[in-house]
Amino acid sequence: MAGFAAELSHRFSAERSARGVNLSTFHRAKGLEFEAVFLPRLLDKELPFRSGRAVADPQEERRLLYVGITRAKSHLYLSWPLEPRTSPSPFLEELGVSRPEAAVAPRPTPRTASVATAGGPLFEQLRRWRAERARQQGVPAYVVFHDATLATIAERMPRDRGALAGVPGVGPKKLELYAQDVLEIVSRAG
Repeated sequence: MAGFAAELSHRFSAERSARGVNLSTFHRAKGLEFEAVFLPRLLDKELPFRSGRAVADPQEERRLLYVGITRAKSHLYLSWPLEPRTSPSPFLEELGVSRPEAAVAPRPTPRTASVATAGGPLFEQLRRWRAERARQQGVPAYVVFHDATLATIAERMPRDRGALAGVPGVGPKKLELYAQDVLEIVSRAG
């Protein structure tokens, strides 16, 4: 434990201030302090901040985002999750940043899933592929993908990894394991 603490102390010492990762609030950093700045989770109701009891002044929230942006010397990364119940901060639009429409798709509803599961050829091909992969891995088929996920893939027919990643039920690990196979099946169904 002492060695680990010493390494952290050395890594984040004043002499090595340009090394490592610093996690701080918007106000803690000063000026053009960092080569790269990451501002994650820029969501409405988080930036700007709103709670059930109070609404932040939009001008103050805009200024706060400006403070975060101006901490970057060379590289600035703005990000927000693609979640169905959230939307990006309205200030991003003011900056000319827009959410990619291809990745924004509604969650499948039970009706959508039932339409796709009614026997469409792509859905059936995906089910056969899933059964084979599950058998190879020695796991139940739902561990590979749930029917609802396959139904959404059959409905949306994603053509690349980005579009496939936007399908509910397709996380980073499943994307890594299955993207190539699924995209080939979708491409052939074409």
